[in-house]
Amino acid sequence: MRTLEECVEAALSILTQKIRVEFAADPKTVLRDGLGLKVRHAEHLSDQRGDGGACDGVSFLRDGVILYAPTPQSRRENFTLAHELGHWLIDQTPAIYDWLFEQADPNQELETICDRIAQRLLLGESDIDQVLGGSAVQARHVLELYERSNASLPACAIALASRLSGVGAVLIIEADPDLGSAVVGYASVHPDPERGWPKVYPWPGQSVPPGHPLRSIRAGGFIRRRSFWAMPWGLSADFYLDAVEVRGRWVVVMADTDLWGAERFHPVAPREFDQRPEREVNCCGLTQRVRGFPCSKCHQVSCRACRKCRCDRQDDELVMCGGGCFLKFRPSLLVKGLCEECR
Repeated sequence: MRTLEECVEAALSILTQKIRVEFAADPKTVLRDGLGLKVRHAEHLSDQRGDGGACDGVSFLRDGVILYAPTPQSRRENFTLAHELGHWLIDQTPAIYDWLFEQADPNQELETICDRIAQRLLLGESDIDQVLGGSAVQARHVLELYERSNASLPACAIALASRLSGVGAVLIIEADPDLGSAVVGYASVHPDPERGWPKVYPWPGQSVPPGHPLRSIRAGGFIRRRSFWAMPWGLSADFYLDAVEVRGRWVVVMADTDLWGAERFHPVAPREFDQRPEREVNCCGLTQRVRGFPCSKCHQVSCRACRKCRCDRQDDELVMCGGGCFLKFRPSLLVKGLCEECR
């Protein structure tokens, strides 16, 4: 397992082609009758939007239970059910967890894989091809794909983000003109095929940076220009934007290159990526090559199997004194379960 897309393929390979085809038409029936999962709607989930607003659901994998917030007359619950099925599929594929352990932010990668699984179950590649027609991804394509399919807007965003050639994202900006706020409601990030996840990227829940053109929503608005994005802690990077306003929100495509010929001048600015070192680890009877930052104390990368560095393994060998001092010692330093001070 080397890439995010390979993880998606591995998870989807668990499903038969018949299940995959039938899921898009009737997700709940396929989950219940085809996979033997229990699907229950839970009204209380409507009050909080998991994964930055894209998925209103939660899974109890060991019990085979999926809870979701019902959204009558909406496609949103289809995406939620497909996303939660993604979590169930990943739980059947241990190799994906091994890959996630090597990533800088496993939780973000996990949710991205589940989003990609959901998109693949709800949208066919032919639908995407017809909308794009051989042209570069644009914000209007998200809306066109939404109109011609049974998929939710986030699912359409994911589908088109996967067609970006380099670093970029497709996102939905929710704005409140009265409060002067603009927040990322949903974002599907496309990492660099070779260098991986960038250090600067939009993510659900982030506020649009001050001074950004996406902070002001205007009816019928359209933006195509060079701009930037900034992380909450201040790190920023340049991006090119293609955005359209629809029903009080921005649908946006961000890219590291000018896909649409928006500018005449294209300054080259360095972009930072996750560059964690790869180390050899001897643990659990295995010799492994593991990517990650070493522990600041023992300078060892955590084992992929037990998830522990040398410090963690040494801590596991310690025993708490039974005399009430709540300190841990090596077993050889305890006499009848008590340390020297408590004896």
